[in-house]
Amino acid sequence: MFKRVGIIGVGLMGGSFSLAYKKRFPSSWVVGFARNKNSYKRLKRLKIVDEATEDLKTLVRESELVVLALPVKKIEEYLLKIEPFVQKKTIVVDLGSTKENIEKVAQGLNYSKNFVGCHPLCGSEKSGAEFATSELYKDKVCIITSSFKKKSTRKIKRMWHLLGVKTVFVNPHLHDEILAYLSHFPHLLSFSLVKVVPSDFFSFNLKSFKALTRMAKSNIYLWSEIFLVNRKNLVKVINQFVITLEKFKKNLKANNSRVLIRMLKEVNKKVFLPR
Repeated sequence: MFKRVGIIGVGLMGGSFSLAYKKRFPSSWVVGFARNKNSYKRLKRLKIVDEATEDLKTLVRESELVVLALPVKKIEEYLLKIEPFVQKKTIVVDLGSTKENIEKVAQGLNYSKNFVGCHPLCGSEKSGAEFATSELYKDKVCIITSSFKKKSTRKIKRMWHLLGVKTVFVNPHLHDEILAYLSHFPHLLSFSLVKVVPSDFFSFNLKSFKALTRMAKSNIYLWSEIFLVNRKNLVKVINQFVITLEKFKKNLKANNSRVLIRMLKEVNKKVFLPR
């Protein structure tokens, strides 16, 4: 595939990509970009990449593949920042959790044909390169939001398959709507649930509560940014959820078991639909 790979953002996602890629393609050379001295020392210590550098220009110019594994607003920033250094042979991908804004920025770049928007569905409440693992992407699904007509997109699709990752093509607008329902709102709900539960109750270690609130341990800066970038879709989901909660509240107050059971049955049927 790509003999030389540059990763900008060597955290959980970027670090795991490096480990997975090096495992599948042992003769490749992976370079990680360090934005400061502390980051440089950390990358050298963890040995997740073959080489750490603070030279963004050289990293981009010499790489056949550049991976942007950054928070979503930083991805937009670095798409522009690396533009002067991207070569004709270079493909640039991002691993962001929102896509519509990123794809809009990419369309205005002189290397737009070589940009491929990707979102591997394999996140975790953990963050940082210390938690990187070569198995993070294995048997997972990656949503690709760039056109399949592009040669670069077809090559990236093949790369993911060689890494043991399934791919599905979704347009950027639909991607953000889907993720609002299936990822962004569940995270917001998890944060909200922790906020309303009295602290004294946390000592009761119930599995159901732990499962629902695991995501509240996620990186707050990363997720506040995702919430704001995808706020239109997220507000729509919140409105629908509030309407449903109000229906439950109304029938609970009225002690209406018949309607309550009917609502729960409707939910049960959806849960057991083939997925």
